[in-house]
Amino acid sequence: MPEIKSDPKTGVAPFIKGDWNKAVYLDSPHTDNLMTAFLGLSGEHWALRRRMMVLETMLAKNKSVDLAALEAFEPSAEQKVAWDAERDDFIKRIFTVFTRETTKQTADVPTGATPPTGKL
Repeated sequence: MPEIKSDPKTGVAPFIKGDWNKAVYLDSPHTDNLMTAFLGLSGEHWALRRRMMVLETMLAKNKSVDLAALEAFEPSAEQKVAWDAERDDFIKRIFTVFTRETTKQTADVPTGATPPTGKL
């Protein structure tokens, strides 16, 4: 593998694209595709929620919104702490399910359940 040297002025190494599009990390490429889409949607959702918090803050303070001011907005220290806590809560609520212990189901019908008869 060739040695990768970073820029001595910035300390930044050049970008090297990997073959990530074909990698499978979970048990199937379909599960990977769903996870990738889910993570992308979650990121987009959080970006919109944060933008909404900025808009609400600006409207409460100024009763109007200027697009340049919206783009340049910097939250106060208190807002940053509150918004970070809200983000962490969002992540915990949505992603905690991925940490739960699971067991592979081997039976077609759960134990104690009656299989459907096909009659209504």
